[in-house]
Amino acid sequence: MTDCRFLTRFLRRTAPRFAAVLGLVLAAQAVPATTPPPLDGATDAVFTQALDAWLADDEASALPAFSRLAVEGNTAARLLLGVIDKSPALQGPFLAQMPRHQRISLLRLPGGMSGQSWLRATSGIPLADAWVAMLNVRSGPDVVLRFEDLGESRAAREALMVLSARGHPDLAQLDPQSVPQDMLYLLWRRASAARKAEVASFVPADHPQWLMMGETLGEGVLQHWLETSDAAAPLSSLCRSICAPSVGSCVSAAYAALGSHDALMTLGTPAAALVDQTRFVDSARGHASVLRRIMLGTPMRGRRMLLARVSERSECLGNALSSDDLRYRPQIPGVSPVPLNAPEGG
Repeated sequence: MTDCRFLTRFLRRTAPRFAAVLGLVLAAQAVPATTPPPLDGATDAVFTQALDAWLADDEASALPAFSRLAVEGNTAARLLLGVIDKSPALQGPFLAQMPRHQRISLLRLPGGMSGQSWLRATSGIPLADAWVAMLNVRSGPDVVLRFEDLGESRAAREALMVLSARGHPDLAQLDPQSVPQDMLYLLWRRASAARKAEVASFVPADHPQWLMMGETLGEGVLQHWLETSDAAAPLSSLCRSICAPSVGSCVSAAYAALGSHDALMTLGTPAAALVDQTRFVDSARGHASVLRRIMLGTPMRGRRMLLARVSERSECLGNALSSDDLRYRPQIPGVSPVPLNAPEGG
């Protein structure tokens, strides 16, 4: 029964061109289960302690522990390190200031000139396999569905974004109902006129993605969405923490500073199987990942101007970005780094 339900769902969601492949899968009866088993090692006491430390933004304690566990065969540690390794916004100052060879040794499996991703060394685990598939340029929309079936909504959004950036032709055939609702604009962008109308019919009213589809929104609609929607929780949680008296101006400034709706859609937990989205976005590491993603979206030469624009709208967010930026500066004995928001010549 599990196999039949999976096949029915898969066939309904995907393009007709996948029918032949589905036939082969059915013939081989190699359909995976839709409910993955718990990740091995996720309840290990050492892992949970390291995870608590990592969420508290204590990389120096957490990452060496994850690395030791990964070498010992802990699947949860391997998967988490693999996702951190490929996600710059999840890499804090402890990693950023570490010599390259030490960082590779900490995050990757030994082998080759630059080590190997733990994701590739964890084959046979559905979530790790989905990540490896997403990194393969030949993968199609089925990888989005794989993440969705695993309960990894944030990863599904990232996968859809990657496929859109690659211009994958099969997105034109994907059932809009199988796509994360906040991401329908990605299908709309590459659709024919008739297809655009079909995709648009599934877009919720007063959703900011209408702005990416050439439409306008009523006054205050975007602001309300930023302050209340689950998709914008990484911003609203950060702002409640650093700008409690002025959350509204903070979230709007943060959204503008990100520079794209796409960037917001990829913020969040590295793996819901290990740490749910709410716990992650409310954590110190979650907050730091938002600040880092904002700064990484702007080249070094433009960051002083970025902070000036942010500070005009939200002084507390500007201060938080400037303070976070200092954490990533090289530590030079006897030299105090100058904050980006310091007065010129000060």
